[in-house]
Amino acid sequence: MNTDQTLNLSAIVRFLTSKEANLLFLALSFLMAVIIVVFVQPVNILDYTTQATRLSTLAQVALMTLGGFAVVALSRVVLLLVTSHKDLAIYALTVWVFVELTLCVAVVSLMAWSLSGGGAVRLAPMAGDILLGNVSVFLIPNVIAYLSFRLRELRSELVAIRRKFTSESQAIPAEQSINFYDKGGRLSFSTRFANVLYIEAADNYANIHYINDDKEDTFILHNSLKDLEREYSGMGLLRCHRGYMVNVVNVKLMRKERAGLVLELTTTAKAIPVSKSYSATVTAFFSSDGIEN
Repeated sequence: MNTDQTLNLSAIVRFLTSKEANLLFLALSFLMAVIIVVFVQPVNILDYTTQATRLSTLAQVALMTLGGFAVVALSRVVLLLVTSHKDLAIYALTVWVFVELTLCVAVVSLMAWSLSGGGAVRLAPMAGDILLGNVSVFLIPNVIAYLSFRLRELRSELVAIRRKFTSESQAIPAEQSINFYDKGGRLSFSTRFANVLYIEAADNYANIHYINDDKEDTFILHNSLKDLEREYSGMGLLRCHRGYMVNVVNVKLMRKERAGLVLELTTTAKAIPVSKSYSATVTAFFSSDGIEN
């Protein structure tokens, strides 16, 4: 790999906004919240309110924690919906997390006041303590998510190195067959490499669009686009979007539209979008005569 992945912010953002990373973040955040409520029991937060309720302090803290987690979970669901249509820049993700944290503090503070009976409250110091607690809950899951990202990238680098020394990184000849395997490693689909047009992400599946008897057909493969990218990177299948890979043999032109770059393929009317995070890689590939038309 030519780029140090530690500094590849686009790749980090793509991972942190992926379904996998967000599920990991939510699971770890919930675990951290449970540990804090059960073992740390931060009931001192309620010292800033006048208690006029029959609820125990621990019950109030548990409900506040549940409310804060609900805000974060809803935020991450919306984030996944947004990023399923477009990639976020690093500044946009930073603003999103800041707003998410602010809303979480606001909701938990309001719940603390309401659960205590709605009496007098010293809002500023209470919100400060809640903010510090939320930062600690957020920090560890995000660190673990980043380490998971680095581990995956290092594994990809090792695969790339292995292919380099075993000549596996050479593009597949157009007339040669290409085999696609499911998540269990079982052979599911095979066709001439030249028949493959593009591959489209569909959650944990991938739709392989190919030519069958001079017509476009689709095979649904039980494997993710991310895994296919790792398997076929450098072999003629190029990732150009979080939802697409293209067979470079069948790309007839690249053009710029108002929304960004698109690739036109042979035998299909569909134009494949190139997202901003992949545009540099795609442009470099074609400008360096990566294919022969």
